[in-house]
Amino acid sequence: MKTLLLIALATIAALTASTVIADDHKKFTGDLDPQAPINVQVQMCTLNPGKTMAQYDRLIAKYFEWSKKYDVETTFIRSNRFLTHQGPNDRSNTEFTEFLASDHETSGKAWKLWLTTPDGQKLNNEWASIATCDVKMATVYTRWADIDAMNSSDNDSRLAMWNWCSLKDGVSMQSLMDKHDSLAKNYPEGIGNIAWFGFFPSIGGANAPGNFANVMIFPDTEALMEHKQWIAEGGWRVRQDYYNYVDCQGDYVNFEEVMHRPGG
Repeated sequence: MKTLLLIALATIAALTASTVIADDHKKFTGDLDPQAPINVQVQMCTLNPGKTMAQYDRLIAKYFEWSKKYDVETTFIRSNRFLTHQGPNDRSNTEFTEFLASDHETSGKAWKLWLTTPDGQKLNNEWASIATCDVKMATVYTRWADIDAMNSSDNDSRLAMWNWCSLKDGVSMQSLMDKHDSLAKNYPEGIGNIAWFGFFPSIGGANAPGNFANVMIFPDTEALMEHKQWIAEGGWRVRQDYYNYVDCQGDYVNFEEVMHRPGG
């Protein structure tokens, strides 16, 4: 376990040191700096018996108003399965997953207020009555992003392609850092994708499928297929070379809906 922790921490350091951004002067909504680590709260949720998604959405609308009141708004994304690794006999009980992106200070302040203010406690109790959610924390590093496209991609056709990976034995941090630099610089306009992130579990991630995940964001299925066409026509060589550095599970894709942005 100690070895895995050291590998994960070293990998994070490697990715942080080699961050590549399309435009150093632009920020994600919520004043999130793509050059800095981003905190992401992960909520893996299942509706309680007899409860509906309409009830849950009414609660989430209350949360958005609450977060505005206390100046702790987050970029709130809901994720649902699309193209999965799962079969009919091993389907996860999680019905949907939510990601709340902010800086670490905002997340800490929000949780303090959520647990100590009367209106926060009331909403927390209502949340627990409607759904059962496993809450975790992760740190996200931006490897490459079209900031304007990310800030305007609000519809539910947006896709996130995940690939969980772990560093191979004997691979140095410097070699992984160099490889990520090379990948980001060789196709700086993206290949269908509008962003590439490194996603690292930080709290509650002991059962994660790997040390980290590469996450690519696509505006729609056409862009996803553009990427897959590139893979089929020779990009597979780039991926195969990358797999000399890491062991990965392979891609799966979820729909994403940006339900709220700070100031929205």
